[in-house]
Amino acid sequence: MNIKTERLNITEFTLDMAEAVHLNSLDEDNRRFVPDEVFETVEDARDTVEFLMSVYESGDGPLVYPVLLHDNTYIGYVQAVPFEDGKWEIGYHIGEAFTKKGYATEAVRAFLPVIMKKLGITEMIGVCLADNKASVKVMERCGFVKTFEGMGNYQGEDREICRFVYYISPKDVVTKFFEDGYTNQNYDFIMTCVSDKYIDHSPAGARSNADAVGILKIVAGQFSDLKVTVLDAFAEGDMVATRVLYEGVHTGECMGVAPTGKTITFEALENFKVKNGRIVESWGYWPDKEIEAKLKQI
Repeated sequence: MNIKTERLNITEFTLDMAEAVHLNSLDEDNRRFVPDEVFETVEDARDTVEFLMSVYESGDGPLVYPVLLHDNTYIGYVQAVPFEDGKWEIGYHIGEAFTKKGYATEAVRAFLPVIMKKLGITEMIGVCLADNKASVKVMERCGFVKTFEGMGNYQGEDREICRFVYYISPKDVVTKFFEDGYTNQNYDFIMTCVSDKYIDHSPAGARSNADAVGILKIVAGQFSDLKVTVLDAFAEGDMVATRVLYEGVHTGECMGVAPTGKTITFEALENFKVKNGRIVESWGYWPDKEIEAKLKQI
């Protein structure tokens, strides 16, 4: 992890940060809102830093990254923590000496697109105590939408909480659909980014995310080394229009034509409707006659 913003660096922990982590954790806001993240001694902080460093290898979470000023002063952290139902929760803390400068907002805004891409997710949960007004403002400024306010579980206690959710943009969802669905063949992500009530208005006629994966697997069987590039993507509201270039080697039967070993390229226009970070409908047609002619061309 190496994210640089106008004022901050978001990187990975090293053991020499332990003392700064210890001192930074002792402020009153930390004791009030996240008491389990207070480290009373440098040794406690060092043990935690060592654990967090080991998690970078496994990627299981929590994934916690230090936030530094450009002069390498440690001021806090941002994190992604496994949540319920396979979702992830955002977390952050900026030490009291560095608050009221917009650092938390700057760090979270920069962190979200990077960590969500790394994790292959389209939504991020945010939960904070309702009286933590500073945290509420950070999430609102970063584009989170409040979905609940009331009594709920917070660190094992029944407290007044606010729950938020953040979705990547419809254009980013669609772009990642092409990258992961065709080029990377990451079908687990497709099950996440496509609705289980998905409706495909093309002749393929998929009616669920599982159907969409089935179609992608058929294409993967027809064309090896498939690379799909989004040449243009235009978004308005929840609609995304794309012009996409497909390139692959014809190694499986396609349109009744036996494998030729030819490298085939073609463009397609496809439109998508995205709701709450998931593709719910699509309209698109491959240029079948053009593809068939290229496959049969001597």
